[in-house]
Amino acid sequence: MIDGFWTIKLQGPQFSEGGVAVFMNGKIFGGDSGYTYTGTYEENNNQIKARVLVQNFIPGRPNVMGRQGNFELDFTGSVNGNVVNGSGSIVGQQALKMNASMTKKSTL
Repeated sequence: MIDGFWTIKLQGPQFSEGGVAVFMNGKIFGGDSGYTYTGTYEENNNQIKARVLVQNFIPGRPNVMGRQGNFELDFTGSVNGNVVNGSGSIVGQQALKMNASMTKKSTL
């Protein structure tokens, strides 16, 4: 089960970033050095699909997608034990992608 506390390594078209997230009962709560993440997820047959609202809390700070400001992200990944690898794109802009690797650090 994916519920737990996770570290996240993000690689986008602009640069890399690290963050954390809590996955709990279909909801996501997390962030990095300039953005918060809130959203929902579904897990099925070792696959995860998520929709995440990415919100800026440090004005002017870009993110791995090369954007400033808020946006929604669609993410899909493969679950292999305590590791998830996948990719995401800004909703409506599938050509602009980022990769993510998550490692589960604790259950809830």
